[in-house]
This record gives sequence, structure tokens and C-alpha cells, in this order.
Amino acid sequence: MFRQTLTKEWLDAKRQGQLWWLCLIASLLLLLACTTGWQSYQSYQSDAYDVAQQEQMRWLNQGEKGPHSAAHYGIYVIKPASPLVALDDGLQAYQGNVVRLEAHTRNDGMFRTVQDNLPMARFGSLTPAFVLQVLLPLLILLIGYPMFASEREQGTLKQLLASGVEPLQLFAAKCCVLFAIAATLLLPVIVYLLFIQFEQSESAKLVYRSAGFFVVYISYVALWSIITIAISCLLKSSRRSLIVLLTIWALSTLLIPKLAMNYSTSVYPLDSNQAFQNRLKREVYTDHREMAFERFEQSLLQKYAVSSTSELPFDFAGARLQFGEQYADAIFDRLFGERLEQLQLQTDSYFLASLLSPMIAVQSLSMAFSASDFHHHQHFLARAELHRRMMQRMLNHNQRDHAHKSEGHYVANLSLWQQIPKFEYHPPAFTDLAHHYRVNWFSLILWLTASLFLGTFAVRKLTKEPLR
Repeated sequence: MFRQTLTKEWLDAKRQGQLWWLCLIASLLLLLACTTGWQSYQSYQSDAYDVAQQEQMRWLNQGEKGPHSAAHYGIYVIKPASPLVALDDGLQAYQGNVVRLEAHTRNDGMFRTVQDNLPMARFGSLTPAFVLQVLLPLLILLIGYPMFASEREQGTLKQLLASGVEPLQLFAAKCCVLFAIAATLLLPVIVYLLFIQFEQSESAKLVYRSAGFFVVYISYVALWSIITIAISCLLKSSRRSLIVLLTIWALSTLLIPKLAMNYSTSVYPLDSNQAFQNRLKREVYTDHREMAFERFEQSLLQKYAVSSTSELPFDFAGARLQFGEQYADAIFDRLFGERLEQLQLQTDSYFLASLLSPMIAVQSLSMAFSASDFHHHQHFLARAELHRRMMQRMLNHNQRDHAHKSEGHYVANLSLWQQIPKFEYHPPAFTDLAHHYRVNWFSLILWLTASLFLGTFAVRKLTKEPLR
């Protein structure tokens, strides 16, 4: 009986002329978005590789100079992108994916892509994530809103129930048909996920991320399919069904995410970047710093039982430079830690809103699997900062250990520049950051459970449907 009901619902769906037009338009949009996303990813990766190679050559070919001059000369490092960025670029354009590593300064990401675009460009961008998160639910409800309501209006629903069709089987058949139609639109995404498994060399981590990405969106499709059929079943007319579903869609995908973001930034405000940089300078370059230098100098004189820094068995300037780096690093850790905590509060506040909107849960998990969200960016910045500190330590120690042996101004050469390891960034495994997304997983499961309860309620009402 269920197979017959399923076949009947599928044939009914095929007869809807607007259905195929909607599917065709959605498929073309998603295919276009995937193609554009892949091209953008390829272009970014090519630029990132070229920049990394050119920066390494610039560093190695800087010529002879003092180690501290080389520390100020610095080097730029760029964040590589995951292939899944082609499907969801997340915050990639807003975070700044290039960091300058230099002495005395801890820098943020710079050269944000969005800064190079016209203000209207951000509204005209079409990404697979936008199609999947916003347009696909709209398509589902436009296809599914009349599935029960129109049959009730035409009187065919009573005939079906009177013929012995079980309400649960009828409800499940309509859900399966709507889910199958919507899931078919994910084919471009599925093809891309399979393609990158063979195209990428590091596919082990990518398999889990791709699988997680797929699970999130297939769950999202199931969620909207059940809600759409349930609302269509509960309401008496197609018009009411459409209005209610459009209201739910607008609240879930447009209004609540915007309100949640505004609330998070207003309750947990951040200083401007300029104000933060000024605060860094104020707190690093103080009288306490000079006093710390004096105490450091006195401790060395006492330790080596000498009366002058020139009598130390190493170059005092190099040791002083490294002490200054460590002094500043402690302040950087505190101030950047405070700002990171505030950013974390903003993010957590936004994540909590996923209890009100399933799109927020899907959006957050999608960016997480694509390694294009806040937490993955902070991981990159932390690794870049560790590399900067390692560079400064090696350069300062070189001056400390060798400058006192040279006559005149000490200069280093290519042999030292080659000792500095090249910066190579590898994104973390998803499990390393998974604890940040517990609220989103909980919300997605909660919404799926709620949709099933709504479906159960709709089936019970359908059971009581008068047959005359």
C-alpha cells in the first residue's frame, strides 16, 4: 500500500508544471554558484601559492644585514583555503587572510577581499551556501505547500482516506516525494564533494569534512520537507499554508539571523581596530617596560659577576631584544586574549540563536566544515603568531650569540635566513574544534525532532479528518 501511495504522489508531483520550472531554475542557480565558487577557490589558491613563493624568495634574497633589521624586514604569510570554500566561503572575504610577521608587533589579518569590492557587490554575490540555506527552503515550500491543502480543497483527500489509505503512509509518502525532489537538487554539491576527494592530495581529513557537510544539508532538506508537509496538512487552504510557510521561511532565514547578529554585536561590543592598536602601544611602551629592562640588565650583571654589559660573554643587545619580545608577548597575550574572549561571546550569542532558527545552525556548521568560520581563522592567526615568535627568537639569539665576536656592526647572511623554517599552515582536524559547535548540533537535532513531533501531530489530525 505504501508503494502504491508513493507512486501516486510521485505521479501527482510530475503533473505540476511549475514544479519542473522551479527545479530547473534552482538547479541552474546552484550549478552556476558551484562553478563560480570553484573558479574563485582556484584563483585564490593560485594567488596564495604565488604569494608564498615570492615572499620566501624575498626573505632569502634580502642580502646581508643585522638580524634585527631582518626581523623588521619581516615576511607575509597567507592562509590557504579548503576546497569546501568553493561551496561556502563563510567569513573568508571579511577576515583578512594575510598576516605580516615582524618584530615587536602582533598583527591581525589584512587585505580583506570585501574591501576591494564595491558596497553593492556583496549583495550581488551568489554562493552555493546562499542557495542551499536560503533559496532551497523557499523552493521546498513552494513545491510542497499545496500537497495536502489543495487535495483537501478539491475533495480528493477524503476519497483517499475513505479508500483505506493510512494517514501515516500518506503523510510519509508526501514527505518522501518532496524530500526526493529537493535532495535531487543537491546533485551538483554531491558531484563536487566526490570530485575533490580525488583532486586533492590530502583527502583523509577532507573525507570527514565533506561527509559532515553533506549530513548537515541533507538534514536541512529533511527538516524543511517535514515542516512543509505538516503545515500543508494542518491548514485547510493552500493560501493559508503558503502564507504561514513563507512567514516561517522569512523569519528563519532573513529576520532572526539579522537580529541575532545585531544583538550579539550590541551586547558584546568591540573596540575599533585603530583603538585596539593604540591600546597595544599604550600598554607596551610604558615606564614599566623601561624598569623591566633595567631589572633584566642588573640580573645579568649579577649572574655573570661583571660590572658592565660589554663584559658579558654574549651580545647584550641581542639578549635585550629577546627580553623585549617576551615582555611585549605577555601583554599581547593578555590584550588579544581579552578581545578574543569578547569575540567568542559574540559568536556564542549568535550560535544560541540557532534555537530560534535552524538556518543559523546550518550556516555555522557549514562554515565550520568548510574551515571558513571564526574559529578556524583564529587557529590560523595563532599558528602565524607562533611562527613569528619563533622567527624573532632565532634572529635575536643569533645576534646574542655572534654579534659580540665580530668587529664593527654585525651582519648575518643567507645561511641564517635559510635556517628560518618556511611557514606552512595545515588546518586542524574538525574534531579538534568540534566542541565549539555543540550548540549548533543540538539545535539542528532539536529542530529535526520538533519537525517530527509536528508531523506526528499532523498525522493525528489527519486521522480525525471527516470522510463525508
